[in-house]
Amino acid sequence: MKKMVRNRVLTSQRIIDTLEQILAEGGTEAVSINLIAERAGVSKALIYRYFGGVDGLLEYFVRMGRMFPHYTPAWLEQIQPAHPGDLANLWSSQSLQLFRHIRVSRSARELFKAGVKDNDPLADVISKAQDGELTHLVDQLAFIKGCDYHAISAIILGALSYLTIQAQNDRTVIGIDLRSEEGWQRIEKAVSIIYKAVGRSAIDSSNTNITTKLVNLSVSAW
Repeated sequence: MKKMVRNRVLTSQRIIDTLEQILAEGGTEAVSINLIAERAGVSKALIYRYFGGVDGLLEYFVRMGRMFPHYTPAWLEQIQPAHPGDLANLWSSQSLQLFRHIRVSRSARELFKAGVKDNDPLADVISKAQDGELTHLVDQLAFIKGCDYHAISAIILGALSYLTIQAQNDRTVIGIDLRSEEGWQRIEKAVSIIYKAVGRSAIDSSNTNITTKLVNLSVSAW
């Protein structure tokens, strides 16, 4: 039984690795069960049995942790802010770190771009999976009650998503060259300023409660 489980895990990993390569090469338009089966050296029937088809494959890819980090309770305990003033830096650093990862991952950028297409059932699957992962991530990193952090995150992360797609399409936004590192440094600086302002507002508000820990531990980057 253990050998069967191990074989399935290894085979699934090979299929997902192949999917990632194909996404990086040609986006979702290039993805097909025939091509994945051929490159991964597995049967089409096996892929359908494991994932149900292209929709299931792409949804699994989005939710498995390659696009968005999966935090354990122990990790969250470590990164929990020690002081209310640390919350803005946490939000900023984690958001920017996430989108740096997406910017260097061709497959992730292709999925972001595919998720905004109109009248496309596959785009709906991708978008729903991405939204679920982002919502879960935001909830994990909130450490605050009494403010609409969902709306705040939707504005900032939605903007970063749009900018990432525009960069993928080699387009500028408000004259900023998103294909250059200098352009993204300007964006990251602006995001940090916005989060600091939000953090100060939360601290000054009598309606908010920021959950802090007693000891601040050093943590390596995700």
